[in-house]
Amino acid sequence: MTAEENTPSPASDIGSSSKSPLFVKDGEDIFIQRSSNDSGSCKQSVGYRTSVYKHFESNMRFVVCRVPSPIYTLNIYVPTAVTDNKGLPHTLEHLIFCGSKRYPVRGYLDVLAAHNYSVGTNAWTDSDHTCYTLDAAAEDAVANVLPAFLDHVLNPLLRDDHFVTEVYHYDETGKEQGVVFSEMVSYENNEEELSSYHLNNLVYNTSATYAGYSGGKTRDIANLTNSEIIDYHRKYYDANNVTIVLTGAFSDDFEDRYLQTIPADIIQSHGHDSREPMDCSPPKNSIVLQETVKFPSLGTDVGSFDFGWCGPPHEDVETIIALDILMEYLAGTSSSPLDLRFVERPSPLASSVSVGVNDNITKMLNMTFSGVPYPHNEPTDRAEGSSDDEENGEAHDCDDEDDDAEDPDIPCLFDDGYLQNLLLEELQRIFDSRFDGDPHALANAAKRLSDGLASKIEKSPGEALQELFAPDIVASHFSQGSRGRFRIGLLANQFDVIAELGIRPIEFWLGLLKKWLIDGTVYSIAMVPDSELGPKLELERKEREQANEAKIVDKEAHSRYIREAVESNKANVPDKMKRGMPTPDPSKTAILPHTQSLVVLEKAIGPVTAVQTINADSGFVEAQIQIPIGDIPEDQRAYLALFQGLLMNTDLVLPAGVVYDDDSSDTPLKTEKRIPYAEFEGKLSDIVTSRYSCVGQMPKLFACYWLDDIFVVDFLAPCKRYARALRWIVQSLLFSDFTADRILACGQNMLTTIAEMKRDVDELVFTVGVHFTNTSPVSGSLTNRRHTSFLAQEGVLKGIIENVKTGKAENVISRLRDIQSTLVQATGGFMALSLPSNEDPKPYVDTFACEWSMSYRKYAERNNLAAVVPTPKTVVNKSPFPIYYQCVFPALTKPLLVHVPVQSLQAAMSRFSFKLDIPFCPTGKRSFDDELADLISLDCFALQMLTSLLGRIDGPLSNAVRGKGYSYGASMFHLQWTKEFVLEVDRASDIVKAVGAIKQLLLDIKDNWGAYVGDTDVSLARSVVKYGITLGQSTPKRMLRSSISNSIHGFSSAKECNTWCSTHIAAVKMSDMRRVFEKYVLPFADDAYPMFRLLVTPLDTEVPAELGPFERMTLENISATYKTDY
Repeated sequence: MTAEENTPSPASDIGSSSKSPLFVKDGEDIFIQRSSNDSGSCKQSVGYRTSVYKHFESNMRFVVCRVPSPIYTLNIYVPTAVTDNKGLPHTLEHLIFCGSKRYPVRGYLDVLAAHNYSVGTNAWTDSDHTCYTLDAAAEDAVANVLPAFLDHVLNPLLRDDHFVTEVYHYDETGKEQGVVFSEMVSYENNEEELSSYHLNNLVYNTSATYAGYSGGKTRDIANLTNSEIIDYHRKYYDANNVTIVLTGAFSDDFEDRYLQTIPADIIQSHGHDSREPMDCSPPKNSIVLQETVKFPSLGTDVGSFDFGWCGPPHEDVETIIALDILMEYLAGTSSSPLDLRFVERPSPLASSVSVGVNDNITKMLNMTFSGVPYPHNEPTDRAEGSSDDEENGEAHDCDDEDDDAEDPDIPCLFDDGYLQNLLLEELQRIFDSRFDGDPHALANAAKRLSDGLASKIEKSPGEALQELFAPDIVASHFSQGSRGRFRIGLLANQFDVIAELGIRPIEFWLGLLKKWLIDGTVYSIAMVPDSELGPKLELERKEREQANEAKIVDKEAHSRYIREAVESNKANVPDKMKRGMPTPDPSKTAILPHTQSLVVLEKAIGPVTAVQTINADSGFVEAQIQIPIGDIPEDQRAYLALFQGLLMNTDLVLPAGVVYDDDSSDTPLKTEKRIPYAEFEGKLSDIVTSRYSCVGQMPKLFACYWLDDIFVVDFLAPCKRYARALRWIVQSLLFSDFTADRILACGQNMLTTIAEMKRDVDELVFTVGVHFTNTSPVSGSLTNRRHTSFLAQEGVLKGIIENVKTGKAENVISRLRDIQSTLVQATGGFMALSLPSNEDPKPYVDTFACEWSMSYRKYAERNNLAAVVPTPKTVVNKSPFPIYYQCVFPALTKPLLVHVPVQSLQAAMSRFSFKLDIPFCPTGKRSFDDELADLISLDCFALQMLTSLLGRIDGPLSNAVRGKGYSYGASMFHLQWTKEFVLEVDRASDIVKAVGAIKQLLLDIKDNWGAYVGDTDVSLARSVVKYGITLGQSTPKRMLRSSISNSIHGFSSAKECNTWCSTHIAAVKMSDMRRVFEKYVLPFADDAYPMFRLLVTPLDTEVPAELGPFERMTLENISATYKTDY
């Protein structure tokens, strides 16, 4: 029987008989709150109706949460316990996608999902559950994929050849490969992963699922067998144990039309119920409360600490939310007590403190201190808490240390219990001072938590709601408090609980702090950087490979076995099968209902010459001020990153005549007033829900993101706080005072961030790529992207810190003031506003005009500017849009080949790219209609569709590298703004073979096009691209980002952009895709093509000559090319 004959037609997928339904309603509907009632004129107190349906025989349940969103989510949850480090749940997660009893052809599920307005299915594995996911742009799309998805989860094939390629094998040379293996090589020695694993082993006893490593340690994966995975599936993956959660704007009859028609045999239970109460208490009589763990690192300047306390059970909702509020108070803002004590100081003891309550069935209270300075002389022993494999250094007396005269704590931070004692002393101080004497401190923290949760739900409702349901599902399975009862929506009324807790007396909070943190048992992990550990791990891996090779009796037979496994595991769905796949009605996809307008101002408001507004269903207002910085002087560019870090994070000095908004008076100041950083940041954090500033369109330091000629200031706030928020933001931009202490604190923490980024292969690849592909073609000067990269900034920041410490702070301060002046007096920028549906934009724009005018007048007076008020042209007769970009990719005449070995890495990554300037949007040279009629962007959309097809989860690129176990994956993408076409290989255990396999694939596609791209694949690619468009316009925040991008590219509205995109997508034919393949994709297989080729690898990786003459360069070599003294 052929694979096509073995796959049932949709007509055969009929479930229960008409006599009895498969699923019955399980209890009354519940309503999930989306926000608090405290939102002023934007009040949104609407709950998401949630229904539960239980299988008539088994304990399988569907949870349907109706959310008014264009994106529909499907999550299949399987509670899975971890008892060792073999990675059983993780390896099984990967094998699930290799085929099922009803749908045995590998790739069927991926192709089916792609045909249904989705980028495909996906999954993740956590310590207590595994989740399989689908996001799609139509209700029918979810329904079409659901039966096949369930069959893959419940009835997978789990063949031995699947195990070989997807999990683990070694080749004829003994080199270890496999998708899971490649993935875990890059993760298992990651600082965060190691810290989490070891802390869990201290806090939870060995019988708890959290004591194992769900991903799998590579040494244990190497000894895993497929039969163990089959047994694991039998135990946990029964219909009895599965819960499916759906979110989206589902119709009222969805359950009857789709749930009741799932084929009954797919979801039949085999009687295995893994519900069992689990003891997640700490180890009894344990004397080990601390451990020291080394991790591979490029440098040894900073490490980290993780502190954990055992928390309440999952069912104690009030205590958990109260602890969330307490954690928000302790470290939720940069002016919070822990940040002020440890981070925001001239000599920081950590670069950040992150705190939280995790989602385990017995919660853990966690505090992570990142970027902790590590002394180069060895710290004292951590006694019995040290790991068995640690080498402890000599003890020393901190009182006698003179390593850092500014802060005597720094040399001692890694001494046994030292930082922990500092933390406990600070918590005791907070207790003794009754929260620094602030009776409103916890009420304000409660409001911040409430606003943050509401913003999170609005930003991505499907994801936020899935996160809310998942812990309930796991607790119903394993928690001692649930006793096997299914309970969902324990946090349905979380906003009411937060509001009630916010008015609790101070004694309640003091008791909470004392019980859980001060008096609770604290466990800690000290993470120590080791620059020699990476090479040591690589040497151990080489030794294992040699041992593997020695075990092979017949190399030819071994190689043949691997080749046969790879060949049989290829995804190859026949066209006939694709044509029979159900697809949704395209007319039923939608975007978020909204209105959009662009107003070109008659008079500019400071740097703003136009205001773009979006009205959508929202409880917040988001404002972005985008200021041009393309003409900023060269000597200021190097200070942009520091300015970004300090803006809204330093003192303010307000001149007389402006309003100091302390929530009690709008009376202008009579004299100048300095507002210390902590006071300003604390007040701002209580007003806004989020805020940031950045160079380009990515809110992150050293991001090097697109549109780097724009400086962005953004804030989000409930509507009734907009005016106050705007005042603080404008005053911050105009009246920030850059003090030496704040420069030192920010600069030191930025250096620590750089040290951490250099341990991340993704950050390394991207930033090194920017270094070699961004130079102004006119002046040869560095672009803002290069100036703000961590490669450039490391030396600059060290110089800045040295200047401040040696009494030359004024040199730095003057540059920061120059940037401030450049931004304040800039012209040609714009403002973007996202507002609730019923809000008139005019008052919001008028408020901005009033605040800017008042503040600028005082700024001009203070700085002796000629004009008291900015005087641009009275009529701005040209929109700032579109914004034109001059490509900075170098004009290469031959390949530029760079190999960067990094001693802290265990997995490799590559990035190949070349200049590709093809139009994505209207050029403005002719009318919109004329350019659309000529399909001037056909190549761009044909390439987008082709890359989505090649890069599918089970597509050709995956077959080439993932299917053979060479790497975790590969992708191609066209960066339309920077005019760059990129091919990346991700987390490779054998980067040389991965690169070679992709080259061979592209040559094979050229010769055998029809074997890779069939007639049905064009419609599949359209579906995937359509999903991306819908996703980008599915929430107010995404709609704002999309509208900004649209305007920058010259579109007048989302409707016009969608018309442009849909017309081009519909016009793409197979011949177009083949043309762009040969023209733009095939060059990646040409070793002589003038492109940039980058390999970032472990230290001892050798690049063979046949791959090309790669120049070996270290990060230090590259950083040394940057000027550091400005």
